[in-house]
Amino acid sequence: MREGFWIHGKTGSYRLVDEHARWIQRPENARGFGISEEVAQALSLLTWNFNGRGRRDILLLAMDQGLIRTRGHGPGAVTFEATLTIEETIKGSAKFMQLNCGPATRCTVSDLRRGETIVFTYGDAKPVIEAGDYRFLLPVWMRPTQVLPLPRPFVLLDGWLASGTWTCSALPGDVPPEQLVAILRAAGVEASGWLALKDGRTWKLSPSAPPLTPVDPDRLPKHVRVCSDCGWPTTGQSAPCQCGNTLHCRACGLPRFWPVPGKDMVTLDGESLHVPLVAGYGHGSICLHWPSVQVVPLDVVLGQGKCC
Repeated sequence: MREGFWIHGKTGSYRLVDEHARWIQRPENARGFGISEEVAQALSLLTWNFNGRGRRDILLLAMDQGLIRTRGHGPGAVTFEATLTIEETIKGSAKFMQLNCGPATRCTVSDLRRGETIVFTYGDAKPVIEAGDYRFLLPVWMRPTQVLPLPRPFVLLDGWLASGTWTCSALPGDVPPEQLVAILRAAGVEASGWLALKDGRTWKLSPSAPPLTPVDPDRLPKHVRVCSDCGWPTTGQSAPCQCGNTLHCRACGLPRFWPVPGKDMVTLDGESLHVPLVAGYGHGSICLHWPSVQVVPLDVVLGQGKCC
């Protein structure tokens, strides 16, 4: 647990260390990170004690020179601590994350001076980090409002074109929702995503669940009903269907809440489907970064054209 890395917040360079405070106390190490001779000597003169004030003073003095302290916490979790702002720390650590973090790595970034911390999964945050739009990793109320590339209705698909890539296609606005679903179903669209209707509703798409999988009400248990509009199975008023998805995030425009699978099972032609019982947070901790979404013609999605 004592081992980790020091990252230079300005250059992005980093060094593997045996113990953060002891390592930076050695004047040759501090000088190698561009720390002034005066500060390097001040670091070396501080008293080191692992559980006391001395070690914290060493770490904070080093961080005040623009260094970022990072280390792993078990499999798949990394912390980044600094006295820089959250945005500055993410920017300074971007190179390290790209080279050392996997898609499922859980990153915790802390600003020790201001007492602020954010947590994100690197795979979700990667498009935002690579685009340099670090504000989209801040709490939702601090993120800028984005302009959607297309007016409703449209279909938004995750991983249809390539892994980790979002695509968005305009849909005909004069077609009723059931026909939009029929168009996508007939094309054999297997990617997950969202179907944004003209009236403000936004339906979650999944290859194994409504509204892309037809549901035969006669095959469902008696206590389960199916919404005649969105095709989502529900067990009562406490388990809303997708037609209630009209409250959208101010930053990205996707639903803030949507029905998520519960414990009850429904069998559809030999396949299992969870019945939604509770509402969950729609887009997770990271808003969709619309500048990273590729807009493609609908005929490409429907297999009638080739993507350039």
